[in-house]
Amino acid sequence: MARNESRRRFLKLAGITAGLPLLGTRRLFAQGGAPARDVLVVVFQRGGMDGLNIVVPAGDAAYYDRRRTVAIAESQVLPLAGQARFGLHPALAPLRPLYAGGELALVHAVGGPTHSRSHFSCQDLLERAVFDGSALSSGWLNRHLAARGVASDFQGVGMGTAVARSLSGPAPVLGIATFDGFTLHTRSPRADALQATLQPLTASGGGSLAAVAQTAFSAMAELERADPDQYLPANGATYPGTPFGRELQQIAQLIKAGVGLEVATVDIGGWDHHDAELDRLAPLLEEFASALAAFRIDLGAAMNRVCLVGMSEFGRRVVPNASGGTDHGKGNCLFVLGGGVAGGQIVADWPGLGEADLDDGDLAITTDYRVVLRELLRKRRGETALDQVFPGYGDPRELGLFRG
Repeated sequence: MARNESRRRFLKLAGITAGLPLLGTRRLFAQGGAPARDVLVVVFQRGGMDGLNIVVPAGDAAYYDRRRTVAIAESQVLPLAGQARFGLHPALAPLRPLYAGGELALVHAVGGPTHSRSHFSCQDLLERAVFDGSALSSGWLNRHLAARGVASDFQGVGMGTAVARSLSGPAPVLGIATFDGFTLHTRSPRADALQATLQPLTASGGGSLAAVAQTAFSAMAELERADPDQYLPANGATYPGTPFGRELQQIAQLIKAGVGLEVATVDIGGWDHHDAELDRLAPLLEEFASALAAFRIDLGAAMNRVCLVGMSEFGRRVVPNASGGTDHGKGNCLFVLGGGVAGGQIVADWPGLGEADLDDGDLAITTDYRVVLRELLRKRRGETALDQVFPGYGDPRELGLFRG
């Protein structure tokens, strides 16, 4: 077998991906200690969720006039304190206490400045956070990590079967499908022999692949020492038994294990509801809300230094289609949750849903999602190189979503 092919097989067997060479390591926080800045968790709701049926503008009469077959009945909308226009889908009941407790905020009529309605194109654009035709291939989270400097082997973690595009780039990151898969070989009886065989293959010749492999070995050894499986859900937290629930639980375990996690990504798909939306949306929202609520309960006081963002690539058309569903649209809603969130509010420069208010039949985007992310990174992550993280975008506005 050729040496290069052996190296590639190692990375595949290890079940990880990693970025380019490490420049050195330092700990974001010591085992069991408090982080110097928030751990950022980004949940991507892939498929284009229908924000109009999630954060429901029940106080806008046009919502019911235009969405007769897919509207959430006014009697079912969960009211929110101080909100005359908006309420929540009933399946989001687990999140209402977090809103009332000032830890959850929502942004509506939000999105990215693109005319595309393609899943692939819009996900790519949002995760790269560039909309000016730039060929820049790195993701905004990776650029943020690069601006901060290398913190630890676990500074950036993509949970699931693939590393999110937002984490792609030169800063080293890891992809973890499961803890067992990540450490399978280091825990096997043949671990020492396997590592002794593979390390010369990956280390010889130097270069970026050797650095990736050494990062892999280092990360596997550190995860084994930390043994995050010992950190069981606390405070009676119960995660849904779904891939999303398990992956969010594993992120909480990494946070509690103190391995130096700075940013993590996790996906929950299935939001592309072209038909039977009312039937299909409710169970997905139940999974999403119960997982976020369990994450908050599990972390307890540690949530004071964690911020979670939930977003999707686009919203849905205002007028439903003939199949009881909605097609690809523009404006959407966005979730932010954490101890540093100025919660208990819905921020919306609401454009309205009247015919003259729509953008080609869609909820108009009045807030660029990068306004939210810039404020988050500055206030909760101490980012000073915002022009590097979001090149070509310098809107200085802040919405008051985060505490300094």
